[in-house]
Amino acid sequence: MVFFFWQMIPILVEGYSPGLNFSEIARYPVSFRLYFLLNAAYGLFDPAAIAGLLWLVSMWLAILLARPEWALMAAVAFVLFAAFNVLLNRIVINLFERFQSTRKGRERVAAVLLLLMLVPQLFQFFVNGWIDARRFHWPAWTHDAVVRLHQSSPPGQVSRTLILSGAEKLVPAALLLAYVLLAAWLLAWRLRKMYQGEIYAESFTVKRELKVKPGWRLPLVDETISAVLEKELRYLRQNARLLVQLVYPVVLFAVFAFGAPGRRGFSFRGNTAGILGAFAVMMGLSVTNLSYNTFGMDREGFGRWLLSPLSLRKVIVAKNLAHAIVISALYLAGSVLIMRIGRVSWDMLVAVTAAFLSVMIVQIGAGNLISVRWPKRIELTKMSSRTASGAAGFMSLAFTLPMVAIIGLVGFATWAWKLSWLPLAAGMAGLGLSLALYSVLINRAVLYAGDHLEEIAGQLGV
Repeated sequence: MVFFFWQMIPILVEGYSPGLNFSEIARYPVSFRLYFLLNAAYGLFDPAAIAGLLWLVSMWLAILLARPEWALMAAVAFVLFAAFNVLLNRIVINLFERFQSTRKGRERVAAVLLLLMLVPQLFQFFVNGWIDARRFHWPAWTHDAVVRLHQSSPPGQVSRTLILSGAEKLVPAALLLAYVLLAAWLLAWRLRKMYQGEIYAESFTVKRELKVKPGWRLPLVDETISAVLEKELRYLRQNARLLVQLVYPVVLFAVFAFGAPGRRGFSFRGNTAGILGAFAVMMGLSVTNLSYNTFGMDREGFGRWLLSPLSLRKVIVAKNLAHAIVISALYLAGSVLIMRIGRVSWDMLVAVTAAFLSVMIVQIGAGNLISVRWPKRIELTKMSSRTASGAAGFMSLAFTLPMVAIIGLVGFATWAWKLSWLPLAAGMAGLGLSLALYSVLINRAVLYAGDHLEEIAGQLGV
């Protein structure tokens, strides 16, 4: 656990906070030996390293009180283990900075960090019983493989140093020292390249023949909207961090809905219509990840929309269609999976789908107005960058809370008074009202944007 904490926490924190760039230190007239020592010493002042050292000290004090005869060998093992963790952490951070040196690398690292942030939550659900471990049957060989891997790893060598007796303790201690020397050599090898001025840049491929592919020609829309749709979907596909944010609610919902039954009085087991309804509401509310800062990814490109012979309304409508297509595709995939697990009547399926479309349309319409009133430049390569402004988060409550309240009242009335027709009627009525509200919101957004073009362009270009 100490090893996992020491190596994982700095990586997650590194994505949100700036660290010391040792490639800048290499420019000063310092020897490589001092450069190596500074890099290694910097790892000791990391909060995770300090916590890990305190953890090891606490364990050693407990050994000293309970088994004094183990104290000397435990001190040697813990010192070697701490040195290995510091060196390995500096290697990992160095590789992290290596990937962060290019735009594509930063985007991929941001997506990986978001996935890693999901692991502790899944582990918590597993420990608390939300995930039924009895449903997973690992092959028999995995247990032996994990045991052997642990025994040969540095944490395993520390355990063997404490457990074995007599001269047998020297073998794992020697292996632990070998791990430390190997980590020191690898870190020196990496730092030597940085010390000599290694520079990373975006790769560039020279092509002899320029091949221009025609743009999309989508049915039911003109060429202009097809072009904007293609641009939005291609930009979304290239942003791994945003894709992870879109899939994130689906994963969490699957954990809650299909986890271990009967935990803390929460379970959708046997109620497929309830699963579908909750999933539809969650997907409808997750539209905010895309729509509450429509021009955030355009940044300086917002000025090009103004220079193009297109009305801003048409650009916004095309962006809205792109966002609606993505969220609807996720809803369709999830609903098909839910329908295969259990059965839902057709009237309930239509009612839930209408409610989902209503919530999505209102959220997209609200996002148009919020996007032009509180624009924010999005840096998808930085973990600390938010996808919407703080004011947008507060204003979203003005649209989200009433919709959730209405859905709750419809669900309660259907259950309390046995009105089986009410969800379908409310869904169809809500769909019509949402279209009317969308028209009002987009008109207000276009008028406001027309009066504040320079202000919006300035906020996105900062």
